[in-house]
Amino acid sequence: MIWVAICDDVRLQLHTIHQAAEGYFSKRHEKVECCAYDNAFKLLDDIEQKGDFDIALLDICMPGILGTDVAMEMRRRKCRAEIIFITTSDEFAIEAFSLKAVHYLLKPFSQADFNAAMNRAMERLTRYHSEKIIFKLVGCGVQTEELDHIMYVESKGHILQIHLVDGTILEVRQTLTHLMEALDKKAPGQFVSPAKGYIVNQEAIHIIKSDYIEVQGKCIPLAKRKYREFQENYFKFIFMRNA
Repeated sequence: MIWVAICDDVRLQLHTIHQAAEGYFSKRHEKVECCAYDNAFKLLDDIEQKGDFDIALLDICMPGILGTDVAMEMRRRKCRAEIIFITTSDEFAIEAFSLKAVHYLLKPFSQADFNAAMNRAMERLTRYHSEKIIFKLVGCGVQTEELDHIMYVESKGHILQIHLVDGTILEVRQTLTHLMEALDKKAPGQFVSPAKGYIVNQEAIHIIKSDYIEVQGKCIPLAKRKYREFQENYFKFIFMRNA
């Protein structure tokens, strides 16, 4: 079952987006449940009480709270929904993609435009459920994790600390080079090394400065000689993901 949230304070627009979603899924084999909200706070309440959605279609300009703020709150709550912003203005585009939105759709949109945005969201969902890596934990045991759950890796002597999206830290005895090779084989270009002793998921980067990057509120050093190349590669990666 695929759970889709649609949020727009204008009832007519809400109906239009709902119809477009039904039109998209009518030609696919997935079971889907679309939940419509004309109040963004009700959407957040439902996420808190009932759990996450797979895809969220959010209007941006809504009374009381912007759709980008809704998305920011969803990310703060560790919601992994693929977000598509649907709005009348492109002024929020940069902020939208900083929140890892899969697409930014301008109103009025055609069914073809909507379908293209949804295809990107579905492709990400498929990758999210298929790309995994198995870690042999220090001490004993193994743990399988989705690649997108990995925020960053920090080397602590002969131990690697794997920091996950939910705040969990896994400890494995493995070289950083070997892990980087394994990650790059599964997801080319997604994981990078900003400085000695670190691997970072580019999807999780929030801020890039000349001497550090920020992931989950953690400041990770960025070698100054790498800054320009690192920034260019990041923009190229984000562009390709949203192309």
